[in-house]
Amino acid sequence: AAPCNWVRCSPTRRTINRGRVYVRALEDVEDDDVLWLTSGTTQLPPLVEATLRLQSTGSTSLRVVKPPGVDELWEWYEKVGYDDSDPSWGRVWKTASDLSALVLAGALPGCCLRGKRIVEVGCGLGFVGLAAAVTQGSRVIFCDREPLAIHCALSSAQLNGLEVHSVEDISKSSQGVAGAVLDWASPLDTLAQSADVVLGADCLYDPATAAMLAKTCKHVLGEDGVVIICEPELERAKGTYSKFLEAAKMLGAASAEILPHPLDSDEPRSILLRVSWKSL
Repeated sequence: AAPCNWVRCSPTRRTINRGRVYVRALEDVEDDDVLWLTSGTTQLPPLVEATLRLQSTGSTSLRVVKPPGVDELWEWYEKVGYDDSDPSWGRVWKTASDLSALVLAGALPGCCLRGKRIVEVGCGLGFVGLAAAVTQGSRVIFCDREPLAIHCALSSAQLNGLEVHSVEDISKSSQGVAGAVLDWASPLDTLAQSADVVLGADCLYDPATAAMLAKTCKHVLGEDGVVIICEPELERAKGTYSKFLEAAKMLGAASAEILPHPLDSDEPRSILLRVSWKSL
């Protein structure tokens, strides 16, 4: 079980001190640009606020709330007795950065995000969804099985001037974000037909859950929905990508393919898994 849910840990900004801190999990962050929010409580892990650029070169950036590092997050999990929790959500991974660069450039293959309803699955810190909401005016629902990840994503949204809604109310708004705890293995009783586009990064690492993710994507999409997931070119578990694409086809997808990332030239390279339930 998670240590808290995002409602109980609703987004707040509590400045503990304005000291310098080394944030290992973020690249291109100056030490004196980082603000400690909490050193950790029984319900919240250590959290900092830092600025992270949307791409390695460029001026567009986001203010992000996150643990100072995955190691610190893991130490907190051990301290509060959640040894089976996964701390990997506590950093922005390369695939999330690469997908965000495409969002910023408006270069997602066969997919326009302007004003669309988006669900970010396995959102972690919500970097991709934040990029879509801030730069494309999209309505975004952050989804993750870890409530603390959603707490951070929604806190970051507020820092970047976005309105935070409930899942029920975001459909009535033209902009803004919401958050929902979503485990692909659990019964899908929420978010039905909530999105035009599903985005994700570093979601496909276990062949046993690949078909579950495909089913989840289909569940939250409308009839003309599109899924774009950014993953490392080298699979962590062989066959995971093909299982996801095959499951999507079994669910009636019109197309399911792997595409090269059009902007990524850095090793290790990223790829895109694109699934569409409409004919191009």
